[in-house]
Amino acid sequence: MKTDKQLMIGIISCFAIAIAFFLVIVWEIKKSIDYDAKVRKMAKKDNEITLEDNRDFSIYEAAIGADGREMVLIPEGVFTRGALIGGFDEKPQQEIFLAAFYIDKYEVNVESYNKYRRAADYVEPSVPFFEGDHELMKVPQYPVVGVSWYDATNYCQWAGKRLLTEAEWEKAARGTHGLIYPWGNEMASKRLNLGGKADGFEYFAPVGSFPMGRSVYGVYDMAGNVSEWVNDMYNQFYYDGAPMMNPTGAEDESNRVFRGGSWDSRSADVRAAKRYAASPGRKDSVLGFRCGVSKKDFQEAS
Repeated sequence: MKTDKQLMIGIISCFAIAIAFFLVIVWEIKKSIDYDAKVRKMAKKDNEITLEDNRDFSIYEAAIGADGREMVLIPEGVFTRGALIGGFDEKPQQEIFLAAFYIDKYEVNVESYNKYRRAADYVEPSVPFFEGDHELMKVPQYPVVGVSWYDATNYCQWAGKRLLTEAEWEKAARGTHGLIYPWGNEMASKRLNLGGKADGFEYFAPVGSFPMGRSVYGVYDMAGNVSEWVNDMYNQFYYDGAPMMNPTGAEDESNRVFRGGSWDSRSADVRAAKRYAASPGRKDSVLGFRCGVSKKDFQEAS
């Protein structure tokens, strides 16, 4: 009888321990689930936060172009062009002087380009291949894509402007001290639209969607979204021996330069010093433009 009683007590004790162990496991699982839910909630909250930008862009003069689009004045002076790291066509890094010029604050969007097309009876943009919905290319506030260098040049001339020189584009993108990205020297994926969906856009985004990604002059989307045609012909060795004042690019070359990376780029490809080149007739879903004009020419036309 005593042995049976001890056996019964042992069984009950083991059962109680098993129950307690099970409850501990359930409790730990619940804690883990609650913690994961908390982390997800915090992450969602972080994604919803609109970061404040305390930079003062009002110190830079603004103007309205003949196409009704806002421009920003980039003051005359010296800036650091090129990079110590990166492609050999970005070397040597040098101090370059540029006269003052205006640059479009935003990339040319579909709405503005359509006004030009209607006024000039101009051809509609097109791309040979785009994996997304082609209707995206018709959304008014999206950057216009599917435009060649010739198309971009024609629009800018119609608007009383021109394509920027490569040097002007770079100064507007990185300021006077050679920043790696428009906002600073550290990559910040939430400040631009590049490859992947983490920024909220699978393809291009409406122009001006990333205010924290503005350059020091307050110019939007100079990294990512769409790459931008500039006026210069491309020569991989151009920087070596180029003029130190108001350089306008190589001569007698077949390709034109575009800058800035796009919605399809990796983070390494959106540096402000990064150079790209393509045939001037190229039309692509990653390639758009913005215009500029020298301060002197703008004042004479006003």
